[in-house]
Amino acid sequence: MQKSGSRYPLEYFKNKSNYRWYILTVVLLGAFMSALDLNLMNIINPELEHVFHQQLFIVEWATIAYQLTLTSLLPVLGRVSDIIGRKKFYNIGFVIFIIGSGMVGLGLSIQWIIGWRILQAVGATFLQSNSIAIISANFPGNERGKAIGIQGAVQATGMAIGPSFGGFLIQYVSWNYAFYINVPVGIIGTILALLILPESKSEAGYEKVDYVGAALFTSFLAIFLFNFSMSSSKGYPLIQMYVLYLVSIILLIAFIFHGRKIKNPIIDFSLFKNIEYVAGNFAGLISYLLIGGTMFIVPFYLEYVLGYKPSLAGTLLVIIPAFMGVGTPISGALSDKMGSYKLTITGFILMTISILLLSTVYYHTSIFEIIFLFLILGLGMGIFTAPNNSSIMGMSPPGKLSLVGGFLNMMRSLGLIFGVSIATFVYESYVLNGYLEENKTIVLSAFTHAMFILFIFSIIGLILTLIKRKESKEKITVLPEIG
Repeated sequence: MQKSGSRYPLEYFKNKSNYRWYILTVVLLGAFMSALDLNLMNIINPELEHVFHQQLFIVEWATIAYQLTLTSLLPVLGRVSDIIGRKKFYNIGFVIFIIGSGMVGLGLSIQWIIGWRILQAVGATFLQSNSIAIISANFPGNERGKAIGIQGAVQATGMAIGPSFGGFLIQYVSWNYAFYINVPVGIIGTILALLILPESKSEAGYEKVDYVGAALFTSFLAIFLFNFSMSSSKGYPLIQMYVLYLVSIILLIAFIFHGRKIKNPIIDFSLFKNIEYVAGNFAGLISYLLIGGTMFIVPFYLEYVLGYKPSLAGTLLVIIPAFMGVGTPISGALSDKMGSYKLTITGFILMTISILLLSTVYYHTSIFEIIFLFLILGLGMGIFTAPNNSSIMGMSPPGKLSLVGGFLNMMRSLGLIFGVSIATFVYESYVLNGYLEENKTIVLSAFTHAMFILFIFSIIGLILTLIKRKESKEKITVLPEIG
């Protein structure tokens, strides 16, 4: 709601009958930028490894740091924005994202990039934590689903375009411009948000935010992932590895005990009594683990073994998210008629087959085989995700829909993080001497073994999907959040 005496939003926009669609346009700009940058790094990572002469377990943190920040801040900032005001948060998000993007583009060192990617992710979190809430607050019930659907399509488009866009810039310009481009776009977004977005009321008496829980969970995750990625490095002290694993376990236990004692934890552990709810969420985590790990590691095979240019490698990566977008609406519509169980199994079987076949590729695997395997992987993910999310949301107890949805999105982000970490760990275990893209045999062996480990996880995910037989009585359409 607009505050008394405020010049913004401009009367020119506010008085239009289709004002809500102008609001949606601003939200879509932020959604597109954050989704684009999430997937952009997958095609840029091999270039960073080459430019800075760093091992992959260090370069991967340009991706992990971004995802880790998103995962830890989303449940907290979503609540804080309801207290402070969504418009302020959205504008602040654009400004932070602009600064982070410009500083990443300078590329003074890999440590510099990782640090500024964290700031960039903070800005992206400000944008993402507000987008659905802004849409829901400004669209009537009979148009809300359509508006959220458009946002989901734009996010999928950003995720799909990212690798191709990054590959083109690497080959013909410079990787730095993949981040510089965010600056003018972000400035436009900031101005439009100021002029168009309405103010929102602060929610007095809003439930206390679990900052302690968020800090414990983020600390556990950061220490565990850092230790896991470093353990593949030659000469990493064994005693340090054991100590850090112990510290991460203690933090996790403290987080669980803390969450069970307070009224509004960021994760409601009482829901874990429902086995099918747990199975569905962890199957979802593994599905994103497969996608995250594959899309992170595939560029190394395409460029170093098959010899593809970055622009072609990036274009091929578009296939996976593109067919996720194809499979999602199809399975969503079918699940209303036939339920979610058969569709989730079908989707996970397709993913499992694709991951297995990707673990058998060779020096002369044709581009048509690569396209087919990427197509099957993306389509399987799309077929699985919508009905799985719908059935999980249908298990939500009364009054806990937002909490269940937040945990679902958190599991998605964790899946992406663990996928990158596991793929990198296996890859680095074979490429022990660092920068060895000229040795195709080593890179191929590292890639195929990494994909086989992902295949083992896909079997676990398929078993979890078979466990989750429960169908919700009320079908709730939940589009997959990407990025």
